[in-house]
Amino acid sequence: SVKISKPSCLPFGDNGDVDGMERAVSTGLENNKEPQVLEAVEVPHHGTDGNHQGSKTFTPGVVSNYPTIPLMKEAVRRYYGRLRRGTASTKTRGEINGSPKKPWRQKGTGRARSGSKKSPIWRGGGVVFGPRPRNYDYGFSRKQRRLATRHALLSKMIDGEALIIDSLPVDKPSTAEFRKRFEAVGLNRSYLVCLPTTMSVEDRRNVWLSCRNLEAVEVMPVSDLNTLSLLRCNNLVMTADAFEEIQGIEAQHVAG
Repeated sequence: SVKISKPSCLPFGDNGDVDGMERAVSTGLENNKEPQVLEAVEVPHHGTDGNHQGSKTFTPGVVSNYPTIPLMKEAVRRYYGRLRRGTASTKTRGEINGSPKKPWRQKGTGRARSGSKKSPIWRGGGVVFGPRPRNYDYGFSRKQRRLATRHALLSKMIDGEALIIDSLPVDKPSTAEFRKRFEAVGLNRSYLVCLPTTMSVEDRRNVWLSCRNLEAVEVMPVSDLNTLSLLRCNNLVMTADAFEEIQGIEAQHVAG
């Protein structure tokens, strides 16, 4: 799938220097390209017990500027920024507890002049330009978030990193049963289990309880899909109902 480690959103000049240049990030919303009609993709289809049952056709809707890697990178940066607590803090010289008395007289001692033991150059003194509590979130419109998520989802489908399982056991939590089914389709770790939005909360909770002890496995409904969850997993596992829901959403993107 699309990798996000390369800082392709920075505007490099002829000499590769970015000093003094404003940071320009593609919003992904510019209509600088004609709408693209991507080819249909065959997604592997497995039965409830993991046996291969052929494939289902995924038909992407009309899309522009695919793939918009800078936009997906910005979406991931924003998600990680929102996860930060932002509580790192240091004290300035005005916040240090101590006497404001001058350590020694100005002249005649042979030592360097000093006016306060709270000076940043002293051990135990204040910190200059240190971290302060702050919010690492920044503006990212709903249209940009949805477009980045859609491009990340299309990359999973097109790159062959998605598969369909008819259904999952939701009667009671069972990690062993889920591990057995996922291993039957060739999955060992790092995958995202996508459930239909219409699934009941109780059934969704049973699936989550079954998968929470599996390594690098995340569970979420179609309505909660996001760029970060899609890009950091190796594979996307969908139930048949979730696949049909995604296909229905994608069919809404038509030319014009």
